[in-house]
This record gives sequence, C-alpha cells and structure tokens, in this order.
Amino acid sequence: MKVEAFPTLLYQYHIEKEDQAPIKARAEEFYSKNKLKKSVPNGWNCDLFTTHGSNNFSAEECINTFTPALSEFREESQSHGSLILETLWLNVYEKQNWQEKHIHPPFQWSGVYFVHFDPNEHNPTTFHHPSETLLATAGITTGTTFTPQVQEGDMIIFPSWLEHSVLMNKSSKIRSTISFNLFIEEEFYYES
Repeated sequence: MKVEAFPTLLYQYHIEKEDQAPIKARAEEFYSKNKLKKSVPNGWNCDLFTTHGSNNFSAEECINTFTPALSEFREESQSHGSLILETLWLNVYEKQNWQEKHIHPPFQWSGVYFVHFDPNEHNPTTFHHPSETLLATAGITTGTTFTPQVQEGDMIIFPSWLEHSVLMNKSSKIRSTISFNLFIEEEFYYES
C-alpha cells in the first residue's frame, strides 16, 4: 500500500479579468519606462527584468486586487492570524529570459501572480520535489517536478522553502509576473 506522508500543498486562485486590468496597465507602464535599467540582484543566476530588492515598483492596485484571494488562502490554509505582505516585485521575461531554481527564505509563504501569460506560448512556474537531487541519485527522474496549468490572472501561493524555476521564454511575447512573500502573524489565545 502506498501512503503519502508529507504532501506539499499549493493554493491556486484566479483574479477576474476586469480586476486584472489596473495591474496589467501598471506593469506595462512601469516596464516600458524602466526596461533599459535591467539588472539582476547579487546571487541570482538568471536573465530577466526584475524589481526585486529595489522597492521601486509600488502597486496599490495589487494589494487591493489580491485581498480577496489572500483572504481565501488564509481560510483554506487554516492560517489563523494576520497576513503580512513583506515584499512584492515585478518580473518580466522577454524572449530567451529564464530564472534558475530557487527558494524564498526566510519567509513562510510566497506567491506568483501571472500578469502577462499566454498558455500557448509561455511556461508556468515549475515546482521541484524537495528531494529531487536525492531521488536523481537513485535514478528517479520522473515525477520530481510539478507544473500547474495556469492562465493570465492566476495566482499560486506556495511554501517559501519549495524550490521553483522558470523555463526559458521562447516566445516573442513578454511573460510577466508579480511575486510576493508573506508572513502569517499567528494569534494565540490563552484561557485565563
């Protein structure tokens, strides 16, 4: 008998098209004004445009639009306490851009929102089994990655320790995402 001992849960939500428009417009405007300032943070081994670490992509539109999905996530994940959005940044992948396998320490949860995404042209984020390397040494290479089916306007929330990557964009259409990190400030109740 096969028993799953430690499943990893991802949470997937969809933002309605009319609510996507302000975020998409903000991302397009910001990217068109800043794409020549492309730089990759120290320690990253990838090729893309990112605002990570710069704090210069302010997006109130995102906070307001993400709130219903984040509330649903809090309920589904049974996280009792306040969600604290710690960081939020824009990633844009032009043709031949990609991102290496990585994690988001020291956070609890991370998320990716698909701003510009054509399922016929782009690859979603790929998630890697926590024991992928160990399994490979045993000759097991199938079933060690998971690539969810997504569409433009989808949001995936996942544990920050879960390795993930983005395959090279082979399309001439840009693929853009807004990524973020979360803490959950747990509320403790004591009987008196």
